[in-house]
Amino acid sequence: MNRLKDFLLLSIISISCLTSATFVSAQVERKLAIEPSYDLILQLIVGSNDPAVRGDLPQNFGVVSRDLKNIFTFSNYRVAATFIGRIANTGSFEYKSVSDIFGQESSNDSRTFLDWSVGGLTSFPDASGQISFQAQTFRFGARVPVKTGQSKNTEGQMVDIINYGAVGLNMNRISLSGNKPTLIGTLSLPKANGTIFLIMTIKAVEN
Repeated sequence: MNRLKDFLLLSIISISCLTSATFVSAQVERKLAIEPSYDLILQLIVGSNDPAVRGDLPQNFGVVSRDLKNIFTFSNYRVAATFIGRIANTGSFEYKSVSDIFGQESSNDSRTFLDWSVGGLTSFPDASGQISFQAQTFRFGARVPVKTGQSKNTEGQMVDIINYGAVGLNMNRISLSGNKPTLIGTLSLPKANGTIFLIMTIKAVEN
């Protein structure tokens, strides 16, 4: 009788251990699951009436290209810069660098400092079942050199006085459709008759 009790007790302990191990294994696999990754593509489009500057918008712009030309009256549009970053679901991305997107820099001493970031990106199915995205924050900023005057250096030569002005935009809780170029903001070009259009596209990374 005691042997039967011991056998039943041992069987119960074994089943309990096996169940616990299976549960822990499932938890570990769930924790180790890799979140999907996406490519962030930020393109800066410059619209202007400068006859010396010509360019074409990418073919995949479609609706964005039509809307820009219907709303704004610029004679030409061109891609000034394209930035690409990779981000996982629920992740964040930040970019900082120097740039000449404004076309004003005449020397390395007066460069534009540019930064942009996306925070808390999450994916979700929209009403049609397609993947859409929502970011908790989006920021684009630039510190632009502005000539404010001239002065003489120690050698008696006239040199420009350069100060930096900040331009940019900040957004909270922005939504975008997947794989679809979307206009998310505009900025006026410093000391120029033109506008910068910020176009964002988010694409799933193929495994």
